Amino acid sequence: MSSAAIDAVLNYLCRHKSVGVFRLVDDVAKTKEVRQALRLEHAPAPGTQEWWRVYHAVMDAVRKLEAHKLVKYLSDAGVVNWTAGGCA
Repeated sequence: MSSAAIDAVLNYLCRHKSVGVFRLVDDVAKTKEVRQALRLEHAPAPGTQEWWRVYHAVMDAVRKLEAHKLVKYLSDAGVVNWTAGGCA
């Protein structure tokens, strides 16, 4: 799963540069690759058990990307910022 979530978060933040965590989870949950990796038939509704599974996968991806200095998670604001510069 982590590869699908990492790719989805990278692609999203490369385009949008800054986003709230809950919006990021909602939008990443709509990607076919993430849904397949988590064995979800559709994007889950916020607050459901399936949504929280996506949340944890996205946050794991954010932490891994932050360790590589590609993104910055501002926990007090609930925002993730792209810090890597240009997109490939």
